[in-house]
Amino acid sequence: MARKPRQAKINQLSAKSDFLKKLVLNQWMLTCFGIDPLEQYRDGGSRVRPITLLSKTLKESDPGLTGDRHHHYLHALLGSYQPTWKYGEEDLKRFDANIVRHTDALNQQRETEVDWKYFQWLTLLFVEIYLHEYFRDREALKASLNRQVERFNSFWQGQGYQTGIGSYEEDDLNKLCLQNATGSGKTLLMHTNVRQFRHYAREHHRIADYGQIILITPNERLSEQHLLECRDSSLEAERLSQDGGDLFSGERKSLSRVAVTEITKLGIEQGKKTMAVDSFGDGNLLLVDEGHRGLGSASEEKGWLSHRNKLAGRGFTFEYSATFKEAVVAAKDAAVEETYAKSILFDYGYRYFYEDGYGKDYRIFNLPEKETQQRYTYLTAALLAFYQQQRYYQEEHGQLTQWNLAAPLWVFVGASVVRDDGSKETAKNYKERASDIAQVLGFLAWFLGEKDEARRALSAVFEGDAATAGLIDKQGNEIFSGSFPWLKAQGPSVDELYRDILTHTFHAPGGGTLNVDRITGDSGELLLKVGEAENPFGLINVGDALGLAEHLEGRKIPHLQVRKSELANPIFAEVNRESSKVNLLIGSKKFIEGWNSWRVSSMGLMNTGKKEGSQIIQLFGRGVRLKGRDMSLMRSSRLAPVTAPKHLYLLETLNVFGVGADFMATFRDFLEDEGLPGNDQPEIHTLKLNVMEDVGKSLKMLRPKVRQDTKQAYSFHRDGPLVRFGHPVNAVSSDFHHELGLTPDIVLKERKVELDRYPRVESLQASGVKDVMAKPGQAKQHERYFDDDHLLFMDMAALERDLERYRRSRGYANLLIDAGRFPALLKSQVWYTLLVPDDQWKLHADNFHRYQSMALELLSLLMDRVFNYHRRAYLEPRLELVALEDARGNLPDTKEYQLIVDGSESALIDDIKQMKGNYSGHAA
Repeated sequence: MARKPRQAKINQLSAKSDFLKKLVLNQWMLTCFGIDPLEQYRDGGSRVRPITLLSKTLKESDPGLTGDRHHHYLHALLGSYQPTWKYGEEDLKRFDANIVRHTDALNQQRETEVDWKYFQWLTLLFVEIYLHEYFRDREALKASLNRQVERFNSFWQGQGYQTGIGSYEEDDLNKLCLQNATGSGKTLLMHTNVRQFRHYAREHHRIADYGQIILITPNERLSEQHLLECRDSSLEAERLSQDGGDLFSGERKSLSRVAVTEITKLGIEQGKKTMAVDSFGDGNLLLVDEGHRGLGSASEEKGWLSHRNKLAGRGFTFEYSATFKEAVVAAKDAAVEETYAKSILFDYGYRYFYEDGYGKDYRIFNLPEKETQQRYTYLTAALLAFYQQQRYYQEEHGQLTQWNLAAPLWVFVGASVVRDDGSKETAKNYKERASDIAQVLGFLAWFLGEKDEARRALSAVFEGDAATAGLIDKQGNEIFSGSFPWLKAQGPSVDELYRDILTHTFHAPGGGTLNVDRITGDSGELLLKVGEAENPFGLINVGDALGLAEHLEGRKIPHLQVRKSELANPIFAEVNRESSKVNLLIGSKKFIEGWNSWRVSSMGLMNTGKKEGSQIIQLFGRGVRLKGRDMSLMRSSRLAPVTAPKHLYLLETLNVFGVGADFMATFRDFLEDEGLPGNDQPEIHTLKLNVMEDVGKSLKMLRPKVRQDTKQAYSFHRDGPLVRFGHPVNAVSSDFHHELGLTPDIVLKERKVELDRYPRVESLQASGVKDVMAKPGQAKQHERYFDDDHLLFMDMAALERDLERYRRSRGYANLLIDAGRFPALLKSQVWYTLLVPDDQWKLHADNFHRYQSMALELLSLLMDRVFNYHRRAYLEPRLELVALEDARGNLPDTKEYQLIVDGSESALIDDIKQMKGNYSGHAA
């Protein structure tokens, strides 16, 4: 009997290592731009993600809008346009125009307007395209997605793998998930997604199909934060309630306002503290913040996912999280994995966020739990690292202003001492977790009370005495060597260092007992003060403050006392203020989710993230948030060619101190999975620069003179005359005068502003065809000028708002706009040439928006011309020729260059050492 042929083994793509390869919705979106997501692409020899073909040009573009009120990113995208794309240039312009309109609404009440980063704009573009297809033809969308799924499965089956991804069904289409890194602006994206969805629902007359906009959060504090942020974005927001009208009232079905609640307040049945999910219907627009919650098996989250699904079964859902991947892995559920693989539209995880230069750098340390003898010395090093950040910020604040840094904050994070559903934990778990906080407070009390021991620990850490400190790595190197460069440069003695820490970190120059003051009420706050100090240096925020206070009293920690305070007020809401005196925050894991702070600069970890990978990234994201110069969100090292202060990196680095090897092992796994360095022991190498002293002595440069009265260089924005756009202005040093304020180069030299709206079509012909075809003649193009008929159909108020927004974005502080001058400017045939086809210029309702767009672009371009003319005219007589020299900040002010390299990069370190040796030999 013949043997049956052996069947090839079929493997399964795993969630842990292959989930991001399964994002079929994201892959489908790439095919719309002619990109094959199953191909391998390289850039400069390195393998890159397929989306890099889109994002590479966008990264190099400026944020903000051009004169035609489109994003620079759009023009960059159109610069690489291919006929194979699903959408034409006009389609993409329409999508971007929608984004611009929604962004204007978002910025309506903001002091600082939002300018999208490239990845945020691309996220919004993807959402635009999906909603366009979803509302236009759902069946066609499903068919198109299933063609991609079929091709995806066929590809992996050819590689010997099953994917676990089935065909899309109707109810798979009404959910989009955005996996964007913590700190990348998910809340702003959410607010814009609301407007995008509302726009398409109205455009397709489907607004009546939907109930409320319901925003679900994990906890009450985050709900309150969302209510405030909605109002900042000009979105009406309120608490979700079953009062205020019946379910079918028009007010609640108009998608006009956002109703916010916590997932813990929704249940199957109506209760004292819960609302029945069914009472809200299943046709809502659902927004889920921290969407990864409820996917795992945590008992307190049981049923959360089903509650969410009931609210939007016939509606639509947007989910937001930085950690869908980790939550899917933790869920160990094939159905959950498939659902999110088919719903994640955009993936911009922490790895890509960091690689693009956004957020802080990081240093990670760990002390295994068994190493109890060195614990206080180790925590002294953590305290000293924070103190260095704090003092550097205070002493150098003047030169750091432009870098948008917040006052450093030291945060210790542990698991909650109450469950998320409000119930108390078991006595065993409570004791363990309260004990973690007690250990931190025990260290602080020891540092304050045992002054001689604290000084010895400081000396061992600061002066690099590894034998005394006992803090060495596996290679026998001092862990904190090179960690305190700014402090070393100040040259303090250990005694001076100790006194200064007491003064600035603890607000108590003379030291004293650590007082833990429990605020009466249910705020969950305990204040940390030293001795009779008026201001608290620290704050504990936990679920059960009374229980923790009782636990601390029972521990009888030396140099620590617990007091009840009837007069003290809760201060957590003030922690983010610049004036806050709080330097240390001890909190529970609820801070992981949604806490909006830029201050975190150092972290201590207690019993957090041991089991769930998503908690690790959420926690990490709280600390790596960075505003950056000009709100770029970027580290200074990625803002070439900008020269940053020498020690700025200290404030752009998150120090992570772990006490417990379990956590750090999980954390390292996350960083390795993300392809990022551990960076727990960077090596610092200093290269001496061979500065040629005579370079620059013979070079000259022009610069504004210094005013005698203010001792500042002349600035047109600050010192120049007011420019009234469209009003008569006498040209400087000239008899030229124009009633509309036009400049001599426009009027006398006829250097007009030009705007061409004729479409451009590229053609490619074979050489044989070219030989026999007649050469095309020059097409006649029609010059147009605005007249009263065209102006009649324009919104001058809207034009003024848009032009005012453009003025602010360009920084034209001393230019005034008067909408009353727009008609005269636009009817003038002196300053512009406008080329427009007949079908776009004829008086028709379809063209009204085109008139508005053309007028805005023309006036924006004219504003640039007018402002730059007056700036040149003002500054040119006030310029002086000076020698290029280092004292003027034009040449490097240092004779050395520092390289900071991750300790694991052994090959790179060897190369640097060889380069230093070669350089030293050459210099000798």
